[in-house]
Amino acid sequence: MKTNSLSSSFLSFLSKSPLVASIFFLFFFSCSSDKMTDKEKEDESSIEWESTQIPTDSVSLVHATQFRSYVYPNFRTLEVYDKNKNLQQRYLLYKGETKPKTNFEYDVALQIPLKRIVSRSTKYATFISLLENVDNLVGFVGSQYVSDEQIRKGLDAGKIKEVGNDDGSGVNFEGLLSLEPDAIFTYDASLYGGTSDTQQKMKELGLPMIICNETLESSPLAQAEWIKFFGILFEKEEKATEIFNQVKSNYDSLKNLTGNLKETQKPTLFFNAWYNETWFMPNGDSYVAQFAKDAGAIYLWNDLEGTGASPLAIESVYEKAQQADYWFHASDWKNMNQLISSDRRFVSFKSVKNKKIFNHNKRQLKSGGNDYFESGVAFPNKILEDFIKILHPELIKNKELYFYENLK
Repeated sequence: MKTNSLSSSFLSFLSKSPLVASIFFLFFFSCSSDKMTDKEKEDESSIEWESTQIPTDSVSLVHATQFRSYVYPNFRTLEVYDKNKNLQQRYLLYKGETKPKTNFEYDVALQIPLKRIVSRSTKYATFISLLENVDNLVGFVGSQYVSDEQIRKGLDAGKIKEVGNDDGSGVNFEGLLSLEPDAIFTYDASLYGGTSDTQQKMKELGLPMIICNETLESSPLAQAEWIKFFGILFEKEEKATEIFNQVKSNYDSLKNLTGNLKETQKPTLFFNAWYNETWFMPNGDSYVAQFAKDAGAIYLWNDLEGTGASPLAIESVYEKAQQADYWFHASDWKNMNQLISSDRRFVSFKSVKNKKIFNHNKRQLKSGGNDYFESGVAFPNKILEDFIKILHPELIKNKELYFYENLK
């Protein structure tokens, strides 16, 4: 009772003396702020140092340019760049249960190694499988298109859940939430002429997304090097580097086979077919065009600038393409009759007359999935081997085509 009486009297005194009260509270809180715990002091010191330090570039990249990773005192970052090489997404990566305090700007914080993951594309399936992380895969968008045997077994056993499709039926957002993923590997829909509605919805629901821009890389080996991106997130960087180095070694050995060919020994070729009255032709710096160059061919539209593809008028393509020696990726036509029936003008094409048309659908599933767009991303050496076998059969003998087949 005596203590309460003293407290009441003191508070009454302060209420009648504003100046004294101000001095008291200023003194009281300044004293309190000095009593920081050792951990708080350490956190504050770390934050102050972050703003002045030079981070360590933590990943050694040979070809890839669309991502980087940097190391800071108590976390690391993983950065993904857009088509103009500007920062698009930054991920803060940390170990342990507690996310570090930091004034560093980032989009998503991720605890590594990732334990529960979802893939929105088959393009990431082989990377996940090669790094032996299929057991961490809890969900897949469009799983019917997957070729990887380990992932198919997981789907059949119910260990990996189907969470919708991107083919019109839509992503199952409720299913995604129920899986409680650490991360969802996705793509930038705008790069394929789509919208980012799905990504916006995921963001609103608080689902952690990782955008992969491997498709923006300008060479097959640059795309394959994205296995290091996954290696960082799974903490298997050494294994990722080992796998990539082997792929690069095989690719470079194949490329050397055509290195001394004269221009007169190089056949001409072009890609794709018209769609909705437009012919989307790969640009000269695209990874598809790179396959043609490395395989010892002359790509007739090599002067198109940039990566990706350019929409061309059908008439302008016909004029040049009809004299090409080879035609690659001729739409979804199953045979020569279908091709000619679609446009009688194809009869005059040199490649049609000589039956030199090749599609990358030898490993296509009945569901429509195609392993060319799955394991072909991780193993471009297998694609290049097919190219050389087709264009220069004398250089690679006694070897069957892996991804390609001749349109009959």
